Amino acid sequence: MHPSAFSLTVLVSAGLSAVTGYVTSRISQHRQQRINSQTYRVAILAEVRSLHRRLLEYEVAFAGRVMTGEVSGAQVLKVLMQAGDTVVFNNNASSIGLFDRRTALRVVRFYADIRSVYGRALVLSELVDAARSSNIETEMHYHLTLVRKLRRRAHALVRRIRRQQSSFSMPRLWRAR
Repeated sequence: MHPSAFSLTVLVSAGLSAVTGYVTSRISQHRQQRINSQTYRVAILAEVRSLHRRLLEYEVAFAGRVMTGEVSGAQVLKVLMQAGDTVVFNNNASSIGLFDRRTALRVVRFYADIRSVYGRALVLSELVDAARSSNIETEMHYHLTLVRKLRRRAHALVRRIRRQQSSFSMPRLWRAR
């Protein structure tokens, strides 16, 4: 074999090897990103569903017990949020970019609203326990309105993530509901 033909063969072989390695790496990265995205979607979906149920329980307890003066706001506040309720979002906030822009903004807004409602509930529980007045009654009604809006937002977010998840995942022939 001629030395120039040998060097050309080595050069072409090295080039093909480099291109194949690059393409394989990109495919692997893309697949891993899809797996991470699917895992994050499922985890956030479960957490938002859990918070939706918690908001529903809190709304019923707040309207039925705190607003009637039956129990203190501090007792009902324990229903709203407990340690670990937002652990997926808190520990994986950097993964929010795996969603499309609109969904990511809705998720961030939902969690911001959860924190806001929780802070407002803390303040109201202290005020309600201190004294009842017409101003506190108005604030309690406004708080209940915020909880209801947040619960509806949670429901819409669950529907949006589920809709994107079903279009994102591999097609299924049949899914029991």
